[in-house]
This record gives sequence, structure tokens and C-alpha cells, in this order.
Amino acid sequence: MFTKTIIPKKKSITIDLPENFIGENVRLIAIIEKDEVEAVDNNSNRIQEIYSKYPTLDLSNFKFNRNDANDFE
Repeated sequence: MFTKTIIPKKKSITIDLPENFIGENVRLIAIIEKDEVEAVDNNSNRIQEIYSKYPTLDLSNFKFNRNDANDFE
């Protein structure tokens, strides 16, 4: 499967397909995705609003010690 989102500048476009598509039956479907972009923006804002209520942790000084994490004795 191959997907690519473009914003065409003219009526005609050229598509470069992967090598393994050569000689195969290929179906092209063109749709306008305006609704999906708005949905993604709304979801992003909703997620930020939900998580803004919780305090954040400052992990900038956190040091992970792999030996301590795997020491089960």
C-alpha cells in the first residue's frame, strides 16, 4: 500500500510509484481531506485541554541507570 497526501497546483499531476508497483494492477482514488484535517485539530486541542489539568513532571535531570533497573537481587 502506498499513500501520499498532496495539494495540487494544477488539474494534472504525475505520481512516482514504488518499484514493486510496476506491472501490477494499481487503483488510484482521489478524495478531498478537509474534514479530516479539522478533526485532527479538534482532537489535538481536546487532548491538550484534558491533560492541562494534571501537573507536569520535570524529568530534565532524570538519569536512567540500566544496571539498577535490571538488578533483581
